[in-house]
Amino acid sequence: MASAYLCRFFLGVLLLSYSMLAAAKPHFPQSLVYAGKPIDSLCFSNPEKTIDLRRCGAEHEKYIVKNARTDLNKKGYIGYEWTDSSMPSGPQGYSYYKYFSAGNNQFWIYAINNGGGSGNFTSLYLVKRLNASALNVQAIAAGDRCNGGIQDVAVRNHELTFSVNLTPYDLVALAHSQTNNLKAYDDLAACAVCCTARAFYSTDISTRLGFSYAGLDKINSASEMPEQGRYQACFNKLLFSYIKKNKIMLNSKEVDAFVDQFKHVCIP
Repeated sequence: MASAYLCRFFLGVLLLSYSMLAAAKPHFPQSLVYAGKPIDSLCFSNPEKTIDLRRCGAEHEKYIVKNARTDLNKKGYIGYEWTDSSMPSGPQGYSYYKYFSAGNNQFWIYAINNGGGSGNFTSLYLVKRLNASALNVQAIAAGDRCNGGIQDVAVRNHELTFSVNLTPYDLVALAHSQTNNLKAYDDLAACAVCCTARAFYSTDISTRLGFSYAGLDKINSASEMPEQGRYQACFNKLLFSYIKKNKIMLNSKEVDAFVDQFKHVCIP
């Protein structure tokens, strides 16, 4: 009798604990639910303007779903690791997303995807449910690692804020002035691991981007910077001179001034 009582007692405590955790968990928006579950993260991997929820996801792709990363789950991401069932020893990838309310029954989606290679593709979308099996999608930004990879996603004052990774070529391309037909890779580094700075933006449900500033990556010496491109060494010296002076946050006019200086000093 005593053991049965103790079992009922601990079961009651367990159920109470579970109900308290369930009550504390934020309500998942019904607009992002399909077939009784959160929309499959693979549906946000390179979507069309309209997502047919009946024809996307792991089951549709015939992928084997593996365990999700606990670090991302704790940060509110939905998704999983996967393998292609048609190639059991082939590519292994992952797919995750996090949602942010945009108001008016719309949501910003921050998606992270990898198709089995070295890339880490990040995307931002504004989505709205059209019917039981379809979503309308507006693309905002997308990139792969240093080539436009997206970070620092948050909502502040009803706006979505985020940063976009910049290569040296991308930083120069932010300027309003012409850059004498500079070529990516040949003239300035533009590779997927050539991060130099981040551009910070904000947007609302119009999806128009508002540039805030460019933040230069903090480094200890110019030798840590990319070497790709015939003007890259000169670019590195100029950029590092800014970093040494702690001029690491450049507004639009300051980006223009930096690029004008680069053109004057580095390009014959």
